[in-house]
Amino acid sequence: MANSTVAVMLVPHASTGTTMSSIELPPLSNASKGRKRTIDVISGGNIDLRKGFIVNSAVAEAMRQRILELEEQVDGFEKQRQQPSAKRARLSGAEEDAPVASGSGNSAATEKKRKLQLKKIFDRLSKECKSDTCKFQGSRKNIKIDEVLEESEFEAIFKGKGTLIQPTPENKPKSTVTIIQYGNAVQISELFGDQLKEIKGYRWTRGGIPSRGLGGGFGGFGSSFSKSVKIGACAVDIRSLQVEYSKKVMKCVLKFEVVEADNGMDSDDDYFF
Repeated sequence: MANSTVAVMLVPHASTGTTMSSIELPPLSNASKGRKRTIDVISGGNIDLRKGFIVNSAVAEAMRQRILELEEQVDGFEKQRQQPSAKRARLSGAEEDAPVASGSGNSAATEKKRKLQLKKIFDRLSKECKSDTCKFQGSRKNIKIDEVLEESEFEAIFKGKGTLIQPTPENKPKSTVTIIQYGNAVQISELFGDQLKEIKGYRWTRGGIPSRGLGGGFGGFGSSFSKSVKIGACAVDIRSLQVEYSKKVMKCVLKFEVVEADNGMDSDDDYFF
């Protein structure tokens, strides 16, 4: 190992005029790179502690101030470390005193949020069924609704109900996209509960049928095509619902299949007027 030398010299003290020993320190051979290790001196500037420098009265004073600062920081860290422990102890004691009340409150809040979300979805479905873009003409209609839900919200609303399509041990077990099917009235009723109410829509005639005009024969000159016309309100049933949820983007897609209630048709028959 190489020997390092320390030079000692006498320098006048700044305040008393007397002399004091001054030590020259060699550079550190094992100093870590990257992090700056400096101290500010009273006379101005700073000293890199990794390099060689002379320890005089100004440097000694700077080191003393720095030591005091570090001790205060250590005391502060120790107080911060002890405070959370005491706080956790108080919270733990409170939870032991009333665990049922805490759990009941969280459960009630979750259930309330779930019902509000289901009401929001059902209200959007009802609005879509009444719109002019959803024309009930004897055939089934598909309505898609997009929602943004956190995974915990999605599970609170949909988990444990319906038929899980994906992921399952047989179908894409590692998929991050969940697909649940609600294929009958019982499953739909279990999902929406008391939020499931009567849905109204409007029956329309089917347009595009050739009609005879005054100036010509059927299909010839003067003929025209009829337009779809709203003819009255009708009740609407939910035939099925498929829910698709992506954990990565927190997107939930609800695909409803709805049909006019009690129309006596179970196929894609059409109304002609």
